[in-house]
This record gives sequence, structure tokens and C-alpha cells, in this order.
Amino acid sequence: MSRSQPRLPPHWTAQAAALSESGGHRHFRLLGARGRGSERAIELSALLDPAFRLVVPLKQLRDQRHWLPGWQQLPQPEPETETLPESGQGRWNTTQRQFLFAAMQIIPAIDLLDGQCVRLHQGDYDRVTRFSDDPVAQALSWQEQGAERLHLVDLDGARSGLPVNDAVVRAITAALTIPVQLGGGVRTTERADDLLACGLDRVILGTVAIEQPELVRQLAARHPGRIVVGIDARNGQVATRGWIEESHTMATELAASFEGSGVAAIISTDIATDGTLAGPNLEALRAMADASSLPVIASGGVGSVTDLLALLSLAPLGVEGVIVGRALYDGSVDLGEALQAVGSARLQDPLDATVC
Repeated sequence: MSRSQPRLPPHWTAQAAALSESGGHRHFRLLGARGRGSERAIELSALLDPAFRLVVPLKQLRDQRHWLPGWQQLPQPEPETETLPESGQGRWNTTQRQFLFAAMQIIPAIDLLDGQCVRLHQGDYDRVTRFSDDPVAQALSWQEQGAERLHLVDLDGARSGLPVNDAVVRAITAALTIPVQLGGGVRTTERADDLLACGLDRVILGTVAIEQPELVRQLAARHPGRIVVGIDARNGQVATRGWIEESHTMATELAASFEGSGVAAIISTDIATDGTLAGPNLEALRAMADASSLPVIASGGVGSVTDLLALLSLAPLGVEGVIVGRALYDGSVDLGEALQAVGSARLQDPLDATVC
């Protein structure tokens, strides 16, 4: 690029009029410039798909209906905000008069079986994929890549109720600085107390939520903000004891029953999509969010950044996070890219920009 020519911004955003040309991608990085004068153009690479590249004439860049230079991070919510239900997309900052867009927390999952990091296909213990024999190293890796919370599942505990993986859990909580939550086999007050005392931020109650709902309420009062209800459903009905047994209770009814109980959140797992990478069950998640005012964390089916973007549309309804497992391990989803797409550092169009 010639010194006499103006410096081009390193980042560009495709506006609505350019989305057909940009392949639906919105945010691009500058790779370089080519040509001179009226023939000058720049080469761009899509942020979430670096292999997707465009050559855009400079005169098109000057048309702000098509492109704007730069992108910025998602504004953080301020105390004085109000919800805009009719918009369905975020909140308005009443102090700064600025619109705050919804974001979603991405929570990597580590499923523990016999001390190893695994994934089950649709909850089937006979269909196990082993990813790592060092869960602590894996946990540290997710933290280093930007995870703000980690989700552990004690599969042995879920199936038998026995604390087979406690030593690994303690090692993970000791090694990490981010909050760690765990579910699987938490069915007594003593068990919940022990787990929270060993460094966990939250414990997740599944089976007891349907068998002993009063125990959940007592624990929520005993440990404010640290008790989560895990609702695992197949065809809308709750499954328990490691998904081995099925109830006749509807998942939405169970969620509604904990309204006002002090429970921190609901983790909604769709068994039919869990571990399949086939996409989340958006209809079931919407129904869960409608059934209760408690925050909902989605689980099951995420197989691409596109799936995460689809979930983002449910954030204004109360779906505040998503647990991702297999897609992170097999590379279908890159955690860094996912955080840029839907996380707290989500990229937005610039509010003020002038074309060079």
C-alpha cells in the first residue's frame, strides 16, 4: 500500500444491503489493498470464517449503506437500564441513551466417567466417546481460551449416586479461577454441602427436583444463588437418574413449580439432541423460558456457530447461557470464535464511523 494513500481501517462491517454479497457474514478483517485510483479495492476475510474472502471496490466502501469501517465490542449493561419487551433484542441504557444488545454465556462441558473426559450420545452409557484422560488439563485449556464458567457432569454419580469422581472435581476447582458448576448424583443436603465446600460455585439438582422438590427449595434458601435445577427431557417429559428412568411430568411444569424458590437457574437439556450436533431444540427452549421467569441455560445439540446465533435470538426471553460439549471437542465450534459471535465480547456495528 502506498504511503501517499490514506490508511484503511483494519476492520469492516457489512450492512444489510451488502449481506448477499458478503455471504451473510457481518464482520471482516482487512487483508490488504490492490489497484490504484478508481480501480482501488480491498481484500477482506470474514471474521468467523477466514476462508471466506471478498474483494470490494473502494467506491463501494464509501457507500455507508453497504459497508462501515470498524467494529466494536458489545456494551456492558449499566445499572440504570430498562427492558424493552416490544423490541425483543436487548435493553436501553436510560443514563447514556444507548441500546444494549443481548449476549449469551458459553459454558464448556466436561463429562466425567471413571475419571476421564467423555461424551455420551443421547445419554446412552453404551455409546461413549472418550476425549481425554486428563480432565484438569482440559479444564485449564477451556479457561485459557476465554471460558467464563465450566460445567461438570458426574456421569458415575448420575447413574449410581456414588462420588466416584470427587478427587478429579477437587483438582479441577483448585486449578481454575473461573466458577465451576457440577451436576450428577446430587441428591442429599449433605452431598450438596460437601460439593459446595470443595470449591464449586454451583451444584445442579436433577433427579431430586422431581422426587424431592422441597429439598431443592431448602437448599436454595441455604445456599442463595448456588443451586441450579437441571431438567432433562425426552419428548417434553422429564427423565431422571442419568436419563435411565422417565417420568410423566412435563419439563415446563417442573420449571414453573420452582418460581420464586430462590433457585439460580434452570438447565434445560433436550436428550434427543444431546451429543448429536444436530442443533438445539429451539421450540423446547422457548417453551421453557415462557414457563418460568428463572434464567434458562440451554444444553444439547449445538454443532456450529450458526446454532449459537440461533440461540441468541432467545436471550431476550431469558435464555442466558448455553452448555457446549462435543462440538468443542471435535472442532465444529471454536470457543474463541463462539465468544466473539454471541458472548459478552460480541462484536457489534460501530455507532459512529466515517469512511476514509
